[in-house]
Amino acid sequence: MRRHFLFALLLLCAGCAVTPKQPSGVPANVDLAQLDQWQARGRLGVSGPENGGSGSFDWQQRGDRTDLQIRGPVGVGSVRLQLRGDPANPDLKLETADGRKLESTDAWNELESRLGAQVPAGSLRFWILGLAAPGEHVWHEAAPDGSVTLEQGGWRIDYQRYSTEPGARVPVKMSASNGAARVRIVVDRWRLGQ
Repeated sequence: MRRHFLFALLLLCAGCAVTPKQPSGVPANVDLAQLDQWQARGRLGVSGPENGGSGSFDWQQRGDRTDLQIRGPVGVGSVRLQLRGDPANPDLKLETADGRKLESTDAWNELESRLGAQVPAGSLRFWILGLAAPGEHVWHEAAPDGSVTLEQGGWRIDYQRYSTEPGARVPVKMSASNGAARVRIVVDRWRLGQ
């Protein structure tokens, strides 16, 4: 009889176990394609035909506005990027570490010369979330190690590791390449919906 009581008590306690809560501000089952506010912080490495290096980044997305700060001796140097508007053809403002402020074509040309490849800046806000940007693209099935590959706009993006900690499945380790240009990204912190 005592064993039955202990068994019943264990079942009752198991039924009262607390379910982990979703992070505040993030609805359950977040649809990343519909998410218009998020932040990411992490590290990146860039290598191009003539230069390379590593550094850190802070990314804030608010609707159609992207604010991206890159710090450190990265191949692109320390820069602040602001993108706004249509992802297919966004307006770009770029501020360099020495205080130069460039817009439109000058900003695009500067970014391309620093990286050594055409920069699909309008696609980046989709790619970092693990999504294809609008337009033609090809997904390759998961490799035995779990990595998934996206090809779009002349770039190959390999998603090597994901996390569900921020409330949705988001990439935390990825690499992108286009010819001699290579970018490696590790996201140390995601904040979704804030």
